[in-house]
Amino acid sequence: MLVLIILAFFAPFFFVSCNESDSGANFSGLDISTGKYIGDYWQQGSLFGFALVVLPAAALAFSFLCEKNAKIHGICKYLFFIAPIFDIFAVFIAWYAFKAYALAKFGKIPVTIGIRPGFVIYIALNLALFAAGVANYFAKRE
Repeated sequence: MLVLIILAFFAPFFFVSCNESDSGANFSGLDISTGKYIGDYWQQGSLFGFALVVLPAAALAFSFLCEKNAKIHGICKYLFFIAPIFDIFAVFIAWYAFKAYALAKFGKIPVTIGIRPGFVIYIALNLALFAAGVANYFAKRE
């Protein structure tokens, strides 16, 4: 599931269109992090966007350690239901920051900003990971 969350980071999250046209620009998590051109305009990226992929990647790497090392198993119990909560909050913060920045940058030009399937998939996968993490936390160990 963590691999799917990392892959969702590269799917389109947001859409920006000017003057109510059908053409516009899609922004993935990578575009939010590094920036992207919209026509001749450069939309600045934010390092905060990398938080959407760093924690799932770290959790994935950590999951391999959890299987092999019983001493850190207690940390893993908490990691897999805390990480998705952080990710969900982070993606909504990225959405509101992206929206506010784009609206301020375009000024008086009518701009349409919307979400794309990558945003919804990212949240759904994190909710599923949260449910699995909670189930794992309460699972009886023998």
